[in-house]
Amino acid sequence: MVAGASTGGLYTYTDALCSGLSSAGADVTVLTNSLWADLPRPFKVDRRLFEFIDKKKQWSQMHWAADRFYRSLINSLRRNRFAAGGRFDVVHFQGVGTPLLDQFFLKPLAQQLPVVLTVHDVKPHYERFVSRASFIKRSLHIPRRLIVHYEDGKRQMADHWGICADQIDVIPHGIMPVQNPPSLADARKKLNLPQDRQIILFFGGIRPNKGLDVLLKALEIVKACNQQVLLVIAGGLLGRFNFDSYSDMIRKAGLSEHVRTYIDFIPEEDVDYFFAASNLVVLPYLKFEAQSGVLLRAYAHKKPVIVSNVGAMGELVSSDNIGLAIEPGAVEPLAQAVINALDNLEKFQSRFSPELERKYNWENIADLTMRSYEAAIDTNRE
Repeated sequence: MVAGASTGGLYTYTDALCSGLSSAGADVTVLTNSLWADLPRPFKVDRRLFEFIDKKKQWSQMHWAADRFYRSLINSLRRNRFAAGGRFDVVHFQGVGTPLLDQFFLKPLAQQLPVVLTVHDVKPHYERFVSRASFIKRSLHIPRRLIVHYEDGKRQMADHWGICADQIDVIPHGIMPVQNPPSLADARKKLNLPQDRQIILFFGGIRPNKGLDVLLKALEIVKACNQQVLLVIAGGLLGRFNFDSYSDMIRKAGLSEHVRTYIDFIPEEDVDYFFAASNLVVLPYLKFEAQSGVLLRAYAHKKPVIVSNVGAMGELVSSDNIGLAIEPGAVEPLAQAVINALDNLEKFQSRFSPELERKYNWENIADLTMRSYEAAIDTNRE
């Protein structure tokens, strides 16, 4: 398993998947960097890859870009050498790495071992030179099997990237395991949040496609009929974006008493507190071609959700019947959905059934993933 992410949702996903595969009898080795947490695990972790150092603010743009390229290049060479030297049946990549390099370095690796790639984002959130569409397309045509998390993602992979549908497996994103979750009261005490408010959570990295501005406009409508509502915004700023425009919206709309912000990267050990403290999780994304780890974290805490009908989110929430899906960018429908959900929290929470948990448990995810490996191995023999 090749995993560059050492924090955030992709890290926790990879950790849970590898634990599930190990429980299913697979001998798993994760190739990653030194930032991966040193915890007791049922699988091996090899930390020989370079970690990426975020010196963007201290370095010039050219210096930073050159450092990233150098580390990516060395990682590609180390990865190929490590895979070729081990007794592995399959190499599984979590997410598209650096397409500029992958279009070249994945080919020799795929000639030696079957390669499987999980595509968490069917389309990139924004394009950079190293991940131009042409580079991504060439990289995506190299693996034997591709994994996406939802049915419409399979169609998009075929239509947008020209991938044969027979090479694509649909495997849902599992519910993140929660060990000893805090109570609502304890979580609010930990985060210094009021005990008597109805809390809406907007969680995750902040960028324009997440629709936070739409949620703030909807909050103006919600608070007019529910003075107890409190929006908690928790997450770091991604890329070149800042929070100034949202701060202006909050101030001008008189929402300061109804918004609490935690604008920073949330350490993994604190994530569960935010979900446990909330009554409702809202993901009002404007554009999103993926499955959301935040959504499945809400599932883990049995929190009702309101999502935009983009990516896998609307498809899942509608079929699982544990929240409401609205069209992206629609302020009034979003406000009414929030009001509806807050008035019917117990009804939505009662729909978190054992059948739903089995659908997203890691034993099921591991079984489907093993089938994808077997198909990749069979194809490699042809």
